Amino acid sequence: MPLLKKYVQMMCTVMNLLRKGMMAPIWSIMVFSAEDMIATPIEDRLLGQPTLQASDIHDVQAEFVADPFIVEHNSQVYMFFEVLNKASGRGEIGVAISVDGSKWSYDRIVLREPFHLSYPQVFKDQDEWFMIPETIGANRVLLYKAVEFPSQWTIAAEMMTGRYLDPTLVKHNDKWWLFAGSEGKNLHLFCSDHLEGPWKEHPRSPIVTNDISAGRPGGRIISVGDYLYRYSQDGTDYYGRSLKGYKINKLSELEYEDEEMPVILKGTDQENDWRRDGMHHMDQLRMNNNQWLVAVDGHRFVKWNYIAWKMDRIKAKYFS
Repeated sequence: MPLLKKYVQMMCTVMNLLRKGMMAPIWSIMVFSAEDMIATPIEDRLLGQPTLQASDIHDVQAEFVADPFIVEHNSQVYMFFEVLNKASGRGEIGVAISVDGSKWSYDRIVLREPFHLSYPQVFKDQDEWFMIPETIGANRVLLYKAVEFPSQWTIAAEMMTGRYLDPTLVKHNDKWWLFAGSEGKNLHLFCSDHLEGPWKEHPRSPIVTNDISAGRPGGRIISVGDYLYRYSQDGTDYYGRSLKGYKINKLSELEYEDEEMPVILKGTDQENDWRRDGMHHMDQLRMNNNQWLVAVDGHRFVKWNYIAWKMDRIKAKYFS
């Protein structure tokens, strides 16, 4: 009976998709310059046309690009991001390169696994480059190390087991801190003396409980002055609706305290806008001239006929 019930539910879902169609999010990325760290709502004038979109990806058939992280290395700026591969239906990690932060060229896919990858936080520690992508499909949080930056990566350590969303790392007061969401709409906090671990969960964790508006990270944690600033996705109405910030007032092995800031990114509700239906991620890089380079993503929903959508995936898998 359980198998029959599952089969009936599946067939009902398929019939509903055939009758009503389906809505698929199309994500794109925008990069712009700012004079200060972003802690207040971003002006619309800064968010014109996207810098990078699926049509810019030339080595796989991409459905969208999202989750950008930017770093500077040898006088160039590198942007790592998720590329949703139509053929596999899984996320892979791509990189784009810029000399000045304004003109970008897509380079290649740099990391592919037999499970979904997204949210590639890239950072440098002791002159070596590391990446922590979301690897929830592997039921682990994995630390990758660059064999040859930016194009070759290998697993350096298994940081912890479990199904964690968008793990976000920051070093503060000579300790490593890891914020990670979970499928229960919780935000967990871990700490370690060493990047590879062992990691222990903070006594106040989860620091957010059963809250879809605050339980999932939305970009790199930024340090300015004496404070850290973290960003959180707000999926109150649907996934990818908006992004808000939190100023961290206390962070120690025993204490955690933050205060909510305004919504920083959201959709425009304008018919043909690339970010019409929402935004959910931001990264910020302080440049040598004291300006900030900011990378964000946004999306709009596109209605598909289910059969056409499925055929598009099959075409990408077998005929590209």
